[in-house]
Amino acid sequence: MDRNQDLRVVAFGGGTGLPVLLRGLRDRVGDLVAVVTVADDGGSSGRLRQELGVAPPGDVRNCLIALAERKQLAKVFNYRFEGGGGELSDHSVGNIIIAALADMAGGFASGVEQAGRFLRVKGRVFPAAEESLTLLAHYADGAVARGESAVHAAGKPIQKITVEPDGAPAPPGVIEAVESSDVVVLSSGSLFTSTIPALLGGGVREALAAFSGPVVYVANVMTQPGETDGFSVSDHLSAIAKHAGPVVTDVLVHSGELPRELIERYRAEGASPVAIDRDEVRALEVRLRETDLISHTDSSRGVRHDAQRLAEEVREVALVRL
Repeated sequence: MDRNQDLRVVAFGGGTGLPVLLRGLRDRVGDLVAVVTVADDGGSSGRLRQELGVAPPGDVRNCLIALAERKQLAKVFNYRFEGGGGELSDHSVGNIIIAALADMAGGFASGVEQAGRFLRVKGRVFPAAEESLTLLAHYADGAVARGESAVHAAGKPIQKITVEPDGAPAPPGVIEAVESSDVVVLSSGSLFTSTIPALLGGGVREALAAFSGPVVYVANVMTQPGETDGFSVSDHLSAIAKHAGPVVTDVLVHSGELPRELIERYRAEGASPVAIDRDEVRALEVRLRETDLISHTDSSRGVRHDAQRLAEEVREVALVRL
């Protein structure tokens, strides 16, 4: 038996971080489940959510594409109508197809499952909840921002994230996947608007608390203006623990120099490298794994994790604990 290929992995997240992780893991593990945030309210996803009442499909679409075996069909899913200002302007074909399948199947999770069959995905993709979630960001001054777009616009330190409707259940398949997995991974990405919301489906917190295997967090390399200004690695971990419990056992952190011009570009946008505060991480009883995790092939797109390196590190953590 090949222990590598038999690994069962569940990955939570959204945005651009989760698809990168999935691309690395898809051919390296035996069973792969993605659990994707459904709190987006901007762009094509936000319009479909408002006009059709469907859960936002954009982040789900990106994960389906990352796992698709049918590459040509995946290109169609990823095609976006541009210009013209008409009703289809800026809509992704995949978003529209997923919305249609959800309507035909009588539920968003079922529609996503059917889209996965169309694309012949290697693994399974679930929305984080059975219905759309609306983010509520709570601030120290008592103010509350409602909706992901409003959270980004507020630009001040977030104390807590909650969702409406409170307690909206995660699909049963999510809980079952966590219970039977060898390792759970929380992907990098926007901490308060992607990573944490993916964990807020009803039943997930309890499933993670009961899970006896490793829970790995892929730490962000850079801070995000308006969400994690000045955050260290331990600050990210503390925020996750506040919302989902102290479930993280291992954290993957990029170590190594970043190109000076890249840091300057981020600094101009109000971002900086996430500080690795090793003593504070250890005090949280989280194992710190430091290695080169970023892609060095195309720095023009900014700091991006390398899918293959991420997958190897996740696999190492899982195999050590088996």
